[in-house]
Amino acid sequence: MRTRTALFLLVTLWTPTATGQPSSTITVGLEDFEKAQRIRCQAATGAFEWITVENGQLRAVGALEGIQEIAKTDVGYTVTTKTDEMQASYIILKPAESHDIIRLISDPTGYRQYTGAVHFYWHANQWHIALEADLEDYVAGVLVSEVGKGQAKALYTAHALVSRTYALNNAERHRLTGYDVCDQVHCQAFDGVSTVDDAIRMGCRASKHMVLVDRLGRPIPAAFHSNCGGTTRSSARVWQKASPHLLPVQDSACSFGEHAQWERQILRKDWNIWQKDQSVDLDNKTLVRAKLGLPSDRFDVGDAGDALILSGRGFGHGVGLCQEGAMERAKKGASPWAILDTYYQEIWLRHLSQITAPRAPGVSSK
Repeated sequence: MRTRTALFLLVTLWTPTATGQPSSTITVGLEDFEKAQRIRCQAATGAFEWITVENGQLRAVGALEGIQEIAKTDVGYTVTTKTDEMQASYIILKPAESHDIIRLISDPTGYRQYTGAVHFYWHANQWHIALEADLEDYVAGVLVSEVGKGQAKALYTAHALVSRTYALNNAERHRLTGYDVCDQVHCQAFDGVSTVDDAIRMGCRASKHMVLVDRLGRPIPAAFHSNCGGTTRSSARVWQKASPHLLPVQDSACSFGEHAQWERQILRKDWNIWQKDQSVDLDNKTLVRAKLGLPSDRFDVGDAGDALILSGRGFGHGVGLCQEGAMERAKKGASPWAILDTYYQEIWLRHLSQITAPRAPGVSSK
C-alpha cells in the first residue's frame, strides 16, 4: 500500500515494507472532516507534535497541548502553538507512539478518535485530511462502523478478513488525492476507534494480517453488503465485471434479517411527475434505486390505484458477503472460515507478508 503512482506523494512516517509487499499501515481519507473550516485537536491518550513539510523535509514546530485548532487558509492550513504560529500547505500531527489516540472535533462531524498520524495538506486546489494508521486499528474501526458491537467472535474474525482484504484490493481508489481508501461507504465506513471494544479487537487479532487471496496470491475483490434478501448476486450482473469469487449463493440465513424485506409507496401522480422530470424508465431499477434512495434494486411494482407499491428485498448491491446472513450463521456456531466459504468461491488464506503479486481490480463494497 506504499505504491504512489499519482503526482502527489503523501509523506509517510513509518518505514515501508519490502518492495512489492503491502504495508501494515494504511492511509485513510477523513472526508467528513475535510468539509470543516476549523478542526479542534486534542490528545486523548499519549502525546502528539506538530510537523510541517516543505520540499519533502519535516520540521517539528511544537507539541500539541490541550485543545488546539487548525484552520484552512487559501492554500493550506494554519495552526498556533505555544511556541510558534505556522502556515503551511502540509502539516502533520505525529503521535509519540503509534497507539496514541488523537481526538478531532468539528462542527459538521462532532468528535472522533483515531490512532496514527493525521496529515493536513493542500493539493490540486483542495484541502485534504488523511490518517496514516496501523492496518489492524483501521480494520477494528471498520468493524464497529459496519457491523457494530455485540456480535459473535466468529463474525468479527470473518469480517476482519473481508475488510482487510477489501482495503488491500482497493488501496489505489483514491491515489490521486494521496490516500488509499476513504472513510465513507464508497470504500468502507470508518468512524475511528472510540467505540471499539475488546470483543472486536479479539476478533481482529484472531486473523491478524491474514488476507483472502486468489490462486496467484492476490487479494480478492471482497465485496460485502447489508442483506441479500435470500440470494446473493454475481459481480457480472451488478458491475458487468465477472469474478470467480463472487457468484450467486442461496442464503436463507438472512431471510428474517432487519433489511430482508422492505416496501415503499409512491403516489401515482408524484411518480408520473418525477418520471417525466428525471426521464427514468421504471425498468431501469438500478437507476430508480439511485434516484429514489431505495435499499436495493430488487423490487416489484404493484398497482394500488392512485399509488404504486414498491415491494423489495435486501439492502445493498447483494454481491459477496451478506452481513446479516453472516451474523446469523455466527450466532448459530459457524466458524469464520465456514462463513467466508459460504459467500466467496475459490479463496485461500495468506499472510500479508506473503502477498507480492499485484492486486486485483477493486469493486464497490456497497
